[in-house]
Amino acid sequence: MARIHFIGIGGVGMNGLAQLAALSGDSVSGSDRGYNPASALFQSLEGLGIRIFPQDGSGIDSQTDLAVYSTAIESDNPDLLKARKLGVPLLHRAEFLQRLVGDAKLVAVAGTAGKTTTTGLLGWIFEQLGLDPSVYNGAAVLNWKKPGIPGNIRKGASNLWIIEADESDKSLLNFHPAHSIITNISKDHYELDELNRIFERFESQTSGITIRGQSVNLGIFLNSRTDPFSFRFEGIEFVVPMIGRHNLENAQCAVRLCAAMGLDLERVRDALARFEGIERRLEIAGEPEGIRIIDDYAHNPAKIAAALEAAGQTGNGRVHAYWRPHGFAPLHQNQDELVEVFRQRPPESLFILPVFYAGGTVQRKTTAADFVRRLQSAGVPARLVPGYAALERALKQCARPGDTILGMGARDPQLPLFAKQLATQWKSS
Repeated sequence: MARIHFIGIGGVGMNGLAQLAALSGDSVSGSDRGYNPASALFQSLEGLGIRIFPQDGSGIDSQTDLAVYSTAIESDNPDLLKARKLGVPLLHRAEFLQRLVGDAKLVAVAGTAGKTTTTGLLGWIFEQLGLDPSVYNGAAVLNWKKPGIPGNIRKGASNLWIIEADESDKSLLNFHPAHSIITNISKDHYELDELNRIFERFESQTSGITIRGQSVNLGIFLNSRTDPFSFRFEGIEFVVPMIGRHNLENAQCAVRLCAAMGLDLERVRDALARFEGIERRLEIAGEPEGIRIIDDYAHNPAKIAAALEAAGQTGNGRVHAYWRPHGFAPLHQNQDELVEVFRQRPPESLFILPVFYAGGTVQRKTTAADFVRRLQSAGVPARLVPGYAALERALKQCARPGDTILGMGARDPQLPLFAKQLATQWKSS
């Protein structure tokens, strides 16, 4: 039994690794500067016997066998410095995941957008077909999420793994999968030329089948505007219980891989129809007074465009959107594309929250106020709101029965809590 410490254990990628390590029999600890003992996630981790420490180096000692970190951890992090001082081996999270997978048969899902939904869907389908996979995903599969169970991983007993592979730090190149999916490619963390080179190399490292989303023939869309969405493939109608054209594409990527692997497509169809979706991927938080409130993780131009399109296909088509940029650097890098997305798909109302800042050193080249001014100059009805209380007041002033409220953003743990609170405590002003 190894003693493993996870630096930033509350992160979407790190907490899944910690769960898998604990379920594999390791002694697991972790630290997170956003630790909240009342948080359901941290309570779930502690329920697995994982000890949470302050991020001050106290969780690492000479008996620690390994410390795991992510690209987001800065070089002066106290845990990182303590591990180096004591000579504790350090592994990047992708290297640790590779170690967990070992020589198992690996299915890896990559792409700029849609990889979390596609990974979760594949994991659900494979489970329902009795293949008992281990699954590592960037968000919870709602079918698996239960009190005390975060639902973003599954520890199976077979020699089969399904993982979400991340291009943001090129860590997907650590893997040599048996089969892979590349959902799509659009500018995000790198320019398109660089992204294409990354994904081409990833595909070259795949020994078997690679499904590329942009080359998928979307078949005959039987119902592409309202719930339920569906498509036909190899003579079978597949109903997709998630809104949005992009989810049709995600689902067809998964179905095509299942077909290429020789799985029973009628059983695949039945499993897909029972899929409840992914947490914070167009998740419906509630429908108070006939107003549908949707919470989504969208944080880059492609994902925001897809979320706006999907939300516009619900209710009467009037969408009131709010977005919290998840970092100063990505906002600065992608602001031209972001302005264009909101210009092409302007919601009825658009509220921009301040850029999420979790600490550390960062250059604030573009602020939320700067971004709002650019949006307004482009004719987008955008307003800066200083916080969630002001946002709630603004939404209650503009939303009417039949409208849709779409919340978007990554990293900030308050975003999903706000959407659920808004839905449960809604009272028209």
